Amino acid sequence: MLDRHQARILAMQALCQLDAQASFLDQLDAFLADEQPPPAVQDYARELVQRVQTEMSAIDEHIQNVLDNWDIKRISMVDRNILRMAVCELLHQSAAVPEKVALNEAVEISKEFGTAESPGFVNGVLDAVIKRRLPSAADSTPNPTTENSTT
Repeated sequence: MLDRHQARILAMQALCQLDAQASFLDQLDAFLADEQPPPAVQDYARELVQRVQTEMSAIDEHIQNVLDNWDIKRISMVDRNILRMAVCELLHQSAAVPEKVALNEAVEISKEFGTAESPGFVNGVLDAVIKRRLPSAADSTPNPTTENSTT
C-alpha cells in the first residue's frame, strides 16, 4: 500500500535539498534508497520531485498569484517546497488526490517541519490557490435551473 504521507515528506525533503543544491537531482535515487521506504513510496516521491522540477515556473506562478505583497522567494524553504508539492498534486494528481487531502497533508507536513506560523500560512495560500486557479468540478457544472431559464 502506498503511504502518500511518507512519500510527501520525502519529496519535500528532496525539494529542499534541490533548493539548496541544484545538483542534488543526480542524488535523488540514492537519497530515497537511504531512507528505505517501500518501492511505491519511493516512486511517488520521485514522481512528485520530478514533476515539481519540470513544472516549477507554472507552480510558482500559481503560488505567487495569491501572495499579497509578498515574493515567493521570501517564503521559508520548507514552506515554499510544501506549497510547491501540494500545488503540483492539485494540478496533476486531482483524480487520485482530492483537493482537501492535498491541502490537509500539506498543513500536517508544515506542522512537522515548519514554524508555528507555517500551518496557517500553508493553509491560507493553498486555499487561495484552490479558489482562484483551480475551480472544482462543482463550480464549473452548469446549474440546470438557471441555464434553462427564459428570463
